[in-house]
Amino acid sequence: MSFSSGPPDKQAVGRPIYPDKQAIQNARLVTRLKARRLTPRLFLVYSASLALLVLACPWLPAFSGGALLCASGLGLRIWSFGHLRKNQHLVTTGPYAHTRNPAYLGSALVMTGLFLAAGNPYNTPGIALWAAGALGLLIFFGGYLPRKYRREYGQLRRFFGPALDRHAAHVPNFWPRLMPWHSGDTQRFSWRCVSANHEWVWPAAVTLALALMWV
Repeated sequence: MSFSSGPPDKQAVGRPIYPDKQAIQNARLVTRLKARRLTPRLFLVYSASLALLVLACPWLPAFSGGALLCASGLGLRIWSFGHLRKNQHLVTTGPYAHTRNPAYLGSALVMTGLFLAAGNPYNTPGIALWAAGALGLLIFFGGYLPRKYRREYGQLRRFFGPALDRHAAHVPNFWPRLMPWHSGDTQRFSWRCVSANHEWVWPAAVTLALALMWV
Protein backbone atom coordinates (compact mmCIF):
# COMPACT_ATOMS: atom_id res chain seq x y z
CA MET A 1 0.00 0.00 0.00
CA SER A 2 1.12 3.58 -0.59
CA PHE A 3 0.70 6.48 1.79
CA SER A 4 0.51 10.23 1.16
CA SER A 5 1.98 12.72 3.58
CA GLY A 6 -0.83 15.29 3.62
CA PRO A 7 -4.32 15.10 5.12
CA PRO A 8 -7.14 13.98 2.80
CA ASP A 9 -9.40 16.55 1.18
CA LYS A 10 -12.97 16.73 2.46
CA GLN A 11 -16.26 16.71 0.66
CA ALA A 12 -19.02 19.08 1.66
CA VAL A 13 -20.68 16.37 3.73
CA GLY A 14 -17.47 15.88 5.71
CA ARG A 15 -16.36 12.57 4.22
CA PRO A 16 -12.86 12.22 2.75
CA ILE A 17 -12.60 12.52 -1.02
CA TYR A 18 -10.87 9.51 -2.54
CA PRO A 19 -8.28 9.86 -3.83
CA ASP A 20 -7.20 13.21 -2.37
CA LYS A 21 -5.79 15.86 -4.69
CA GLN A 22 -2.15 15.21 -3.72
CA ALA A 23 -2.34 11.43 -4.23
CA ILE A 24 -0.36 9.77 -7.03
CA GLN A 25 -3.64 8.21 -8.21
CA ASN A 26 -4.70 11.62 -9.52
CA ALA A 27 -1.57 12.06 -11.61
CA ARG A 28 -1.52 11.45 -15.34
CA LEU A 29 -0.49 8.03 -16.61
CA VAL A 30 2.90 9.28 -17.82
CA THR A 31 3.61 10.82 -14.42
CA ARG A 32 2.66 7.62 -12.62
CA LEU A 33 4.87 5.55 -14.91
CA LYS A 34 7.81 7.90 -14.33
CA ALA A 35 7.32 7.51 -10.59
CA ARG A 36 7.87 3.75 -10.90
CA ARG A 37 11.55 2.94 -10.77
CA LEU A 38 12.80 -0.07 -12.75
CA THR A 39 13.89 -2.10 -9.76
CA PRO A 40 15.53 -5.53 -10.10
CA ARG A 41 12.21 -7.07 -9.01
CA LEU A 42 10.25 -5.25 -11.72
CA PHE A 43 12.87 -6.15 -14.32
CA LEU A 44 12.54 -9.81 -13.32
CA VAL A 45 8.73 -9.60 -13.52
CA TYR A 46 8.81 -8.00 -16.98
CA SER A 47 11.38 -10.50 -18.24
CA ALA A 48 9.40 -13.46 -16.90
CA SER A 49 6.20 -12.09 -18.48
CA LEU A 50 7.89 -11.75 -21.86
CA ALA A 51 9.37 -15.25 -21.62
CA LEU A 52 5.96 -16.63 -20.65
CA LEU A 53 4.37 -15.20 -23.79
CA VAL A 54 7.20 -16.25 -26.10
CA LEU A 55 7.46 -19.83 -24.82
CA ALA A 56 3.75 -20.45 -24.25
CA CYS A 57 2.50 -23.73 -25.74
CA PRO A 58 -1.04 -23.99 -24.34
CA TRP A 59 -2.99 -27.21 -23.96
CA LEU A 60 -6.77 -26.64 -23.95
CA PRO A 61 -7.62 -28.32 -20.59
CA ALA A 62 -4.79 -26.51 -18.78
CA PHE A 63 -5.47 -23.26 -20.62
CA SER A 64 -9.14 -23.38 -19.63
CA GLY A 65 -8.30 -24.06 -16.00
CA GLY A 66 -5.71 -21.30 -16.00
CA ALA A 67 -8.15 -18.82 -17.52
CA LEU A 68 -10.67 -19.65 -14.78
CA LEU A 69 -8.04 -19.08 -12.11
CA CYS A 70 -7.14 -15.75 -13.72
CA ALA A 71 -10.80 -14.72 -13.79
CA SER A 72 -11.17 -15.65 -10.11
CA GLY A 73 -8.06 -13.70 -9.17
CA LEU A 74 -9.12 -10.64 -11.17
CA GLY A 75 -12.57 -10.72 -9.61
CA LEU A 76 -11.04 -10.85 -6.15
CA ARG A 77 -8.71 -7.95 -6.94
CA ILE A 78 -11.59 -5.81 -8.26
CA TRP A 79 -13.64 -6.64 -5.16
CA SER A 80 -10.65 -5.69 -2.98
CA PHE A 81 -9.89 -2.38 -4.67
CA GLY A 82 -13.58 -1.49 -4.67
CA HIS A 83 -13.30 -1.31 -0.88
CA LEU A 84 -9.76 0.05 -0.55
CA ARG A 85 -9.23 3.72 0.32
CA LYS A 86 -5.47 4.10 0.65
CA ASN A 87 -4.23 6.49 3.33
CA GLN A 88 -7.71 7.13 4.67
CA HIS A 89 -9.34 4.07 6.15
CA LEU A 90 -8.44 0.66 7.57
CA VAL A 91 -10.57 -1.59 5.40
CA THR A 92 -12.34 -4.43 7.21
CA THR A 93 -15.32 -4.94 4.87
CA GLY A 94 -15.84 -6.98 1.71
CA PRO A 95 -12.95 -9.40 1.11
CA TYR A 96 -11.02 -7.79 3.98
CA ALA A 97 -13.50 -9.45 6.34
CA HIS A 98 -12.15 -12.81 5.13
CA THR A 99 -8.42 -12.10 4.63
CA ARG A 100 -6.22 -9.14 5.44
CA ASN A 101 -4.54 -9.29 2.03
CA PRO A 102 -7.15 -10.17 -0.60
CA ALA A 103 -5.38 -8.29 -3.41
CA TYR A 104 -2.23 -10.36 -2.90
CA LEU A 105 -4.32 -13.52 -2.86
CA GLY A 106 -5.90 -12.40 -6.14
CA SER A 107 -2.45 -11.73 -7.60
CA ALA A 108 -1.31 -15.22 -6.61
CA LEU A 109 -4.35 -16.73 -8.35
CA VAL A 110 -3.67 -14.71 -11.51
CA MET A 111 0.01 -15.67 -11.55
CA THR A 112 -0.84 -19.36 -11.04
CA GLY A 113 -3.47 -19.16 -13.76
CA LEU A 114 -1.12 -17.59 -16.30
CA PHE A 115 1.57 -20.21 -15.83
CA LEU A 116 -0.98 -23.02 -15.87
CA ALA A 117 -2.52 -21.65 -19.08
CA ALA A 118 0.86 -21.31 -20.81
CA GLY A 119 2.20 -24.82 -20.24
CA ASN A 120 1.34 -28.40 -21.05
CA PRO A 121 2.50 -31.84 -19.91
CA TYR A 122 3.55 -33.11 -23.36
CA ASN A 123 6.72 -31.21 -24.21
CA THR A 124 9.76 -29.78 -22.48
CA PRO A 125 8.89 -26.06 -22.81
CA GLY A 126 5.43 -26.67 -21.40
CA ILE A 127 6.75 -28.57 -18.39
CA ALA A 128 9.50 -25.97 -17.92
CA LEU A 129 6.88 -23.21 -17.76
CA TRP A 130 5.00 -25.04 -15.03
CA ALA A 131 8.25 -25.52 -13.13
CA ALA A 132 9.00 -21.82 -13.53
CA GLY A 133 5.53 -21.01 -12.23
CA ALA A 134 6.14 -23.17 -9.14
CA LEU A 135 9.44 -21.36 -8.57
CA GLY A 136 7.70 -18.01 -9.02
CA LEU A 137 5.11 -18.91 -6.38
CA LEU A 138 7.90 -20.00 -4.02
CA ILE A 139 9.59 -16.61 -4.45
CA PHE A 140 6.26 -14.82 -4.06
CA PHE A 141 5.37 -16.54 -0.78
CA GLY A 142 8.88 -16.94 0.61
CA GLY A 143 10.44 -13.59 -0.34
CA TYR A 144 8.08 -10.99 -1.74
CA LEU A 145 5.15 -11.27 0.68
CA PRO A 146 7.18 -11.31 3.93
CA ARG A 147 9.05 -8.18 2.81
CA LYS A 148 5.81 -6.43 1.86
CA TYR A 149 4.19 -7.42 5.16
CA ARG A 150 7.07 -5.98 7.21
CA ARG A 151 6.94 -2.66 5.39
CA GLU A 152 3.18 -2.24 5.02
CA TYR A 153 2.14 -3.42 8.46
CA GLY A 154 4.59 -0.96 10.01
CA GLN A 155 3.02 1.87 8.01
CA LEU A 156 -0.51 0.71 8.79
CA ARG A 157 0.26 0.51 12.52
CA ARG A 158 1.45 4.13 12.51
CA PHE A 159 -1.75 5.17 10.76
CA PHE A 160 -4.34 3.06 12.54
CA GLY A 161 -2.78 1.75 15.75
CA PRO A 162 -4.94 -0.65 17.82
CA ALA A 163 -7.52 -0.99 15.02
CA LEU A 164 -4.93 -2.91 12.98
CA ASP A 165 -4.29 -5.34 15.85
CA ARG A 166 -8.03 -5.85 16.31
CA HIS A 167 -8.40 -6.72 12.63
CA ALA A 168 -5.41 -9.07 12.81
CA ALA A 169 -6.86 -10.84 15.84
CA HIS A 170 -9.96 -11.85 13.89
CA VAL A 171 -8.92 -12.13 10.23
CA PRO A 172 -6.17 -14.37 8.77
CA ASN A 173 -3.11 -12.83 7.16
CA PHE A 174 -3.53 -14.48 3.75
CA TRP A 175 -5.65 -17.63 3.43
CA PRO A 176 -9.26 -16.54 3.95
CA ARG A 177 -11.64 -17.53 6.69
CA LEU A 178 -14.93 -18.99 5.46
CA MET A 179 -17.30 -16.71 7.35
CA PRO A 180 -16.71 -12.94 7.30
CA TRP A 181 -15.70 -11.07 10.41
CA HIS A 182 -18.18 -8.31 11.26
CA SER A 183 -16.18 -5.31 12.43
CA GLY A 184 -19.10 -2.92 12.56
CA ASP A 185 -17.84 -0.91 9.59
CA THR A 186 -20.52 -0.08 7.01
CA GLN A 187 -18.29 0.82 4.07
CA ARG A 188 -19.62 -0.56 0.78
CA PHE A 189 -18.07 -1.58 -2.52
CA SER A 190 -17.50 1.37 -4.88
CA TRP A 191 -16.77 1.22 -8.61
CA ARG A 192 -15.28 4.69 -8.20
CA CYS A 193 -12.66 3.23 -5.87
CA VAL A 194 -11.86 0.54 -8.44
CA SER A 195 -11.21 3.25 -11.04
CA ALA A 196 -9.36 5.51 -8.59
CA ASN A 197 -7.01 2.62 -7.75
CA HIS A 198 -6.41 2.06 -11.51
CA GLU A 199 -7.36 -1.59 -11.22
CA TRP A 200 -8.72 -1.83 -14.77
CA VAL A 201 -5.15 -2.22 -16.06
CA TRP A 202 -4.98 -5.75 -14.62
CA PRO A 203 -7.99 -7.26 -16.47
CA ALA A 204 -6.85 -5.66 -19.72
CA ALA A 205 -3.27 -6.93 -19.36
CA VAL A 206 -4.28 -10.47 -18.34
CA THR A 207 -6.87 -10.76 -21.11
CA LEU A 208 -4.29 -9.63 -23.66
CA ALA A 209 -1.73 -12.08 -22.30
CA LEU A 210 -4.15 -15.02 -22.53
CA ALA A 211 -5.12 -14.03 -26.07
CA LEU A 212 -1.48 -13.81 -27.16
CA MET A 213 -0.76 -17.22 -25.61
CA TRP A 214 -3.54 -18.87 -27.59
CA VAL A 215 -2.86 -17.19 -30.94
